[in-house]
Amino acid sequence: ADMASEYAVTLKKQMDPMAEELMSKITKEAEVLRERLSQDLISVREKLEPYADNLKSQIQQRVEELRTAMAPYAESLDSETLKATLLQKSEELRGNLEQSVKELQAQLEPYTAEIKEKVDQRLQEFQKTVTPLAEDLQAQIRERAQMVQQSLTPYAEDLKEKLDPYAQDLKAQLTSLYESFTKRN
Repeated sequence: ADMASEYAVTLKKQMDPMAEELMSKITKEAEVLRERLSQDLISVREKLEPYADNLKSQIQQRVEELRTAMAPYAESLDSETLKATLLQKSEELRGNLEQSVKELQAQLEPYTAEIKEKVDQRLQEFQKTVTPLAEDLQAQIRERAQMVQQSLTPYAEDLKEKLDPYAQDLKAQLTSLYESFTKRN
């Protein structure tokens, strides 16, 4: 038992540095993944900025047109005409904005697909890098466990040989005790 305990402590001491090394490598690979994805997102953001700026200027232009169209009615204090014109112009503005958003979505669709593809690619690269590390650690753990098992097998057999006579004697005593008990009853 002491020998088995000693081997377990030795095995743990050997495995701890391997596990730490694995975690260090995985952390390093995760940092590389984060950096690559960050660069990809920055690249896509730079490509999208002109579209966002264009949409922003379109909205500003349409709001200014609405304000210009409404100014004469606001000054004349003709509330019915103001209300009717406001409803009409705001409906036109809403339609224009919806159309602009649809156009923007159509323009952005290739970039959305591109970023999704890049993220998938980066994750696959990460998996390809990390999976062998984990498999290597598993193989090392199995190898060390087999070494411990092989080292302990002779001790277990020796212990079995030493304990077997005691077990046989205990069995005989229990059998005798059981027989004497059943004879009394």
